[in-house]
Amino acid sequence: MKKITLILLVSLISGTAFAQNSVTGEAQVNAEIVSPLGIASSGVLNFGTFTTSVNDATIVILPDGSEKNFSETDMVLPGDVFSVPTFTVTKSDNVAYSLELDVVDSPTLGENTLSLTNLTSTAGSANNSATSFTVGGTLNVPSDAAEGIYEGEVQVTVSYE
Repeated sequence: MKKITLILLVSLISGTAFAQNSVTGEAQVNAEIVSPLGIASSGVLNFGTFTTSVNDATIVILPDGSEKNFSETDMVLPGDVFSVPTFTVTKSDNVAYSLELDVVDSPTLGENTLSLTNLTSTAGSANNSATSFTVGGTLNVPSDAAEGIYEGEVQVTVSYE
């Protein structure tokens, strides 16, 4: 019996001596390449032709271009034409993007500047999948604004999410 116990003890000790001191595991590696974002624009954010009011006023063009609203009715001219720009995004399918709208240059005429605020789009600002959208905004017109054609610029930035 002592021999069996000794053999069993030696085999347990030897098994411990040959135990592994390292192990290996694997993980899959994936990568997805998507096409770069692209953007093109057509049209202009045109607030049209109007007069100044006796009060400071605002003109709002809805982003879908369906309406132009004046805060002061004495500014409205009959037959006035307005428009919104269209932006077209090229992107990979099934990948969403975020949207940022900025006024790069406020509409100016010489030393005179009008404030352009509240830029909005038909696409919203996050989780966009639309390939095209339009942009509207609010033009703030002081009662003493000088007569003439004011020009400025808006910028649209799209980024993958």
